[in-house]
Amino acid sequence: MNPSVRSVYTPVDFQQWRASDSLSLTPKFQRRSVWKTPARSFFIDTLLRGMPVPPIYIRQTQSQKRDRVIREVVDGQQRVSAVLDFIDEEYRLSRTLKAEWAGKSFSQLSEAERDRIRSYSFSSEVFHGISDLEVLEIFSRLNTYSVPLNAQELRNGRFFGRFKQSVYSLAYEHLEFWRQHNIFTEQRIARMLEAEFVSEVLAAFIEGMQDKKNSLNNFYEAYDETFAQQAQLEKRFRQVVDDITLAIGGDLKETAFRRPPLLYSLFCVIYHRQFGLPNAKIATPKKPLTKDERSSLADAIKVLSEHFETARSEEEEEQVPKAYLAFVNASLSQTDNIRPRQERFSAIYKEAFR
Repeated sequence: MNPSVRSVYTPVDFQQWRASDSLSLTPKFQRRSVWKTPARSFFIDTLLRGMPVPPIYIRQTQSQKRDRVIREVVDGQQRVSAVLDFIDEEYRLSRTLKAEWAGKSFSQLSEAERDRIRSYSFSSEVFHGISDLEVLEIFSRLNTYSVPLNAQELRNGRFFGRFKQSVYSLAYEHLEFWRQHNIFTEQRIARMLEAEFVSEVLAAFIEGMQDKKNSLNNFYEAYDETFAQQAQLEKRFRQVVDDITLAIGGDLKETAFRRPPLLYSLFCVIYHRQFGLPNAKIATPKKPLTKDERSSLADAIKVLSEHFETARSEEEEEQVPKAYLAFVNASLSQTDNIRPRQERFSAIYKEAFR
């Protein structure tokens, strides 16, 4: 196989190739276009922000009459189609984008913005004269090193609206919080598990504690176009993080509550105390935490953590007091199901604010 040549092309190049009938966006080994307008809009938004995108793979051959060069996009067809169709005014950008160009067509952008798209540099790998079999082998080898997408990575590729934007904004904003307290490793952050955690917390703020297995996609769908509570819930999320920091500070990483299932329950408890968690049956004053309440919360975190760690030790498993068994059992198995979540919520709230 001939080695590839690394090149850089712009949408203007794609337009010129198309005009001269030398661009093929539908080779027989390429999947059909499946991107819908929200995904295309997010891609154009990426170009306008000058952020990087994956490279495009091109096979360069000759036409049957050998009178012109044919460039087949063997990987990246959806990206090329998205930018060409936008320039051709075939769709407008989604109104859910957090940018001044939201809802606009290409012609409605400023001249500087249009130039930013037309001159965007697409990194490309160009293969000269390789066979269909060699193209398929390239795909096979690329996929060999691909890790199957987890549930949150699939959501990230499927949704582009308000709820997703809120989730990822909060997740990025609190990156140091996740790292400082050893809540998520760098590998888990790379797999978007901190974003999944924020998704679950926001879902609880909206409709109460949920069963993780069944509900998250529903929230991404329901609040894709409009998310009326977005600003309010983002502010409350930050308040809960601040309360955790004020209550226990750097000691959080030394407790069992650095574990996402227990931290989820802690978020719900603090939120309920201040704002009222939907469908929670425990009475609450709905007032900001006082200094004494934060101190009581810190004590509860430490006490419950000690019993959790005791239960994890096979030699000391039977030493957990009966009053804490429900919390411990709900923290050790099926931690993302609704019933264990309710058990932990009740135990933490009563220990902290009894």
